[in-house]
Amino acid sequence: MRNKRRWTLALSGAVIGLLLFAAAPERTQGQSAKEFLLVTGEWQWKAKQGEAPVVDRSRGAVKEMERYTFDPGFLVVNKGDTVVLKIHALKGSKHVLEIKDFGIPETTINKGEEKTVTFVADKAGTFKFVCTNHTNADKEGPMVGYLHVMGR
Repeated sequence: MRNKRRWTLALSGAVIGLLLFAAAPERTQGQSAKEFLLVTGEWQWKAKQGEAPVVDRSRGAVKEMERYTFDPGFLVVNKGDTVVLKIHALKGSKHVLEIKDFGIPETTINKGEEKTVTFVADKAGTFKFVCTNHTNADKEGPMVGYLHVMGR
Protein backbone atom coordinates (compact mmCIF):
# COMPACT_ATOMS: atom_id res chain seq x y z
CA MET A 1 0.00 0.00 0.00
CA ARG A 2 2.82 2.40 0.87
CA ASN A 3 4.62 1.67 -2.38
CA LYS A 4 1.44 2.37 -4.34
CA ARG A 5 1.08 5.78 -2.63
CA ARG A 6 4.72 6.61 -3.31
CA TRP A 7 4.36 5.71 -6.98
CA THR A 8 1.14 7.71 -7.25
CA LEU A 9 2.77 10.71 -5.59
CA ALA A 10 5.90 10.44 -7.76
CA LEU A 11 3.85 10.09 -10.93
CA SER A 12 1.67 13.07 -9.96
CA GLY A 13 4.76 15.19 -9.30
CA ALA A 14 6.26 14.21 -12.66
CA VAL A 15 3.05 15.07 -14.52
CA ILE A 16 2.79 18.46 -12.76
CA GLY A 17 6.45 19.17 -13.53
CA LEU A 18 5.98 18.34 -17.23
CA LEU A 19 2.88 20.55 -17.41
CA LEU A 20 4.74 23.48 -15.82
CA PHE A 21 7.69 22.95 -18.17
CA ALA A 22 5.40 22.86 -21.21
CA ALA A 23 3.58 26.01 -20.13
CA ALA A 24 6.80 28.02 -19.59
CA PRO A 25 7.50 30.67 -22.23
CA GLU A 26 9.92 29.56 -24.92
CA ARG A 27 13.40 31.04 -24.50
CA THR A 28 16.37 30.19 -26.64
CA GLN A 29 19.99 30.38 -25.60
CA GLY A 30 21.37 33.92 -25.64
CA GLN A 31 18.06 35.69 -25.22
CA SER A 32 17.89 37.59 -21.98
CA ALA A 33 17.50 41.13 -20.75
CA LYS A 34 20.70 42.93 -19.76
CA GLU A 35 20.16 46.12 -17.80
CA PHE A 36 22.92 48.66 -17.23
CA LEU A 37 22.95 51.84 -15.17
CA LEU A 38 25.24 54.40 -16.80
CA VAL A 39 26.16 57.79 -15.42
CA THR A 40 27.75 60.74 -17.14
CA GLY A 41 31.09 61.72 -15.68
CA GLU A 42 33.39 64.69 -15.99
CA TRP A 43 37.16 64.59 -15.67
CA GLN A 44 39.05 67.82 -15.07
CA TRP A 45 42.75 68.49 -14.89
CA LYS A 46 44.51 71.72 -14.07
CA ALA A 47 48.28 72.12 -13.93
CA LYS A 48 49.72 72.93 -10.54
CA GLN A 49 52.09 75.86 -10.09
CA GLY A 50 55.26 75.06 -12.06
CA GLU A 51 53.83 71.88 -13.62
CA ALA A 52 54.35 71.38 -17.34
CA PRO A 53 51.34 71.57 -19.66
CA VAL A 54 49.90 68.50 -21.35
CA VAL A 55 49.17 68.14 -25.06
CA ASP A 56 45.50 68.21 -25.96
CA ARG A 57 44.58 66.56 -29.28
CA SER A 58 43.44 69.66 -31.12
CA ARG A 59 44.53 72.53 -28.90
CA GLY A 60 48.21 71.70 -28.39
CA ALA A 61 49.84 72.36 -25.00
CA VAL A 62 47.32 73.29 -22.32
CA LYS A 63 47.39 73.84 -18.58
CA GLU A 64 43.73 72.92 -18.12
CA MET A 65 41.59 70.16 -19.64
CA GLU A 66 38.07 68.76 -19.22
CA ARG A 67 36.46 65.59 -20.65
CA TYR A 68 33.03 63.97 -20.37
CA THR A 69 32.61 60.20 -20.14
CA PHE A 70 30.06 57.41 -19.80
CA ASP A 71 30.62 55.16 -16.80
CA PRO A 72 30.86 52.27 -17.34
CA GLY A 73 32.24 52.87 -20.80
CA PHE A 74 32.40 49.25 -22.01
CA LEU A 75 29.43 46.85 -21.94
CA VAL A 76 29.24 43.19 -22.99
CA VAL A 77 26.08 41.34 -24.05
CA ASN A 78 25.15 38.32 -26.18
CA LYS A 79 23.62 38.51 -29.62
CA GLY A 80 19.84 38.38 -29.20
CA ASP A 81 19.85 40.00 -25.75
CA THR A 82 17.49 42.85 -25.00
CA VAL A 83 19.70 45.71 -23.84
CA VAL A 84 18.28 48.24 -21.37
CA LEU A 85 20.44 51.32 -20.77
CA LYS A 86 19.39 53.57 -17.90
CA ILE A 87 21.46 56.71 -18.32
CA HIS A 88 21.63 59.24 -15.50
CA ALA A 89 23.09 62.65 -16.39
CA LEU A 90 25.10 63.75 -13.36
CA LYS A 91 27.61 66.12 -14.98
CA GLY A 92 27.16 68.60 -17.81
CA SER A 93 24.00 70.56 -18.60
CA LYS A 94 22.81 68.00 -21.19
CA HIS A 95 23.96 64.98 -23.14
CA VAL A 96 22.57 63.68 -26.44
CA LEU A 97 22.92 59.89 -26.73
CA GLU A 98 22.92 58.16 -30.11
CA ILE A 99 23.49 54.51 -31.06
CA LYS A 100 23.40 54.50 -34.87
CA ASP A 101 24.18 50.80 -35.32
CA PHE A 102 20.98 49.81 -33.51
CA GLY A 103 18.77 52.58 -34.89
CA ILE A 104 18.60 54.55 -31.64
CA PRO A 105 18.00 58.20 -32.58
CA GLU A 106 19.36 61.12 -30.59
CA THR A 107 17.97 61.08 -27.06
CA THR A 108 18.49 64.21 -24.95
CA ILE A 109 19.22 63.71 -21.26
CA ASN A 110 19.33 66.89 -19.18
CA LYS A 111 21.37 67.20 -16.00
CA GLY A 112 19.61 65.36 -13.17
CA GLU A 113 17.43 63.26 -15.51
CA GLU A 114 17.50 59.54 -16.11
CA LYS A 115 16.39 58.17 -19.48
CA THR A 116 15.93 54.56 -20.51
CA VAL A 117 16.88 53.26 -23.96
CA THR A 118 15.93 49.69 -24.93
CA PHE A 119 16.89 47.69 -28.02
CA VAL A 120 17.75 44.17 -29.16
CA ALA A 121 21.43 43.47 -29.84
CA ASP A 122 20.70 41.69 -33.12
CA LYS A 123 24.22 41.67 -34.57
CA ALA A 124 27.64 40.71 -33.24
CA GLY A 125 30.59 43.08 -33.04
CA THR A 126 31.77 46.14 -31.15
CA PHE A 127 29.61 49.24 -31.49
CA LYS A 128 29.87 52.85 -30.27
CA PHE A 129 27.34 54.78 -28.24
CA VAL A 130 28.12 58.48 -28.35
CA CYS A 131 27.07 61.83 -26.98
CA THR A 132 26.62 64.02 -30.06
CA ASN A 133 26.94 67.09 -27.83
CA HIS A 134 30.57 66.23 -26.92
CA THR A 135 32.10 64.90 -30.13
CA ASN A 136 35.69 66.13 -30.02
CA ALA A 137 38.36 67.73 -27.82
CA ASP A 138 37.03 71.23 -28.54
CA LYS A 139 33.70 70.12 -27.03
CA GLU A 140 35.24 68.24 -24.06
CA GLY A 141 34.98 64.88 -25.83
CA PRO A 142 34.82 62.54 -27.45
CA MET A 143 32.19 61.20 -25.09
CA VAL A 144 31.95 57.62 -26.27
CA GLY A 145 31.21 54.18 -24.88
CA TYR A 146 31.39 50.74 -26.45
CA LEU A 147 28.94 47.84 -26.59
CA HIS A 148 30.50 44.48 -27.42
CA VAL A 149 27.94 41.96 -28.68
CA MET A 150 29.23 38.39 -28.59
CA GLY A 151 28.05 36.17 -31.44
CA ARG A 152 26.66 32.69 -30.90
